This record gives sequence, C-alpha cells and structure tokens, in this order.
Amino acid sequence: MPIGYSLLILVGCGVTEIDPSETQSVVRFLNNSDSDINIVLTNWPLSGNGNTVSLNISAKQEMENNAFVFENNLVDQYFSIIEDAENMKIELFVSNQLVREWTPPIGNFGNEMNNPFNKDSWKVESLPPPFKNDIVGKIVFTLTDEDIGN
Repeated sequence: MPIGYSLLILVGCGVTEIDPSETQSVVRFLNNSDSDINIVLTNWPLSGNGNTVSLNISAKQEMENNAFVFENNLVDQYFSIIEDAENMKIELFVSNQLVREWTPPIGNFGNEMNNPFNKDSWKVESLPPPFKNDIVGKIVFTLTDEDIGN
C-alpha cells in the first residue's frame, strides 16, 4: 500500500478537524475627528437581520460593526454583501445633531470623496497574528473633522 493511502486511513475522520478554517477580516469605522460621534446604519444587511446598528465612537477611536468578510478582495466582498439592500443609509451624529447622511449608489468615486458607499474610501489593513479566531485583517472607513463640518 502506498504511503499516501496509509496516511489517509490513519487520519481519515480527522481531516476536517485539522483543515484550516477560512480567514476573515472585520469591518471598522475609525473616528479620526476631534469629536465623539454616533454612526447610525439603517437597514444594514450586516446587522444579521437588516435592522439599524448604532455605533458610538469616541474621538480618535475605532469601532467594529461585528461584520466579517473573507480574506480575498475584502472591499469588493464587503460591498457584494451590502449592495442589494434597500433603503440603506448611514447617518453621522455629533452631540445628537445629524451632521451628515450618506445613501447609495455604491461605486468607485475616487479618493476625493470620503463616503462609506465609495469603495475608494475604504482601506485594507492586515492584523499581525495572533489576533482573535481567524481574523487576519480589517477594512476601515475613516471619518475626519471635515466629514463632521469642523
């Protein structure tokens, strides 16, 4: 019997246990402004049930929305998940005042337009192992003082 077959017989049932699982990345919002903000994601497909998600983010802090995308082509995978949602919008609040609202369309609109529906506004960053579970990276949308009108 060739060696390959005997190894297969020895590990047969355990193959799925030793196979590496898929690697994932998180979706994060970075508040690079000098103000505390609240981001409200309405009809958000990544909420698990299409509900509203509210993220309170302190100045100069980053927060994830607990959404995961697989490792390859992160930004494209993220947008493939949200692109078919209806009535989706993202609102930005400072001191309980609405200062900005973003709605689709989704697309590549260049680096000059900072918009969470602009694929060019998202940056991909890897995370050094070990992070947690199989998370190896993150895609980040950065909000600035300019976005909130400061």
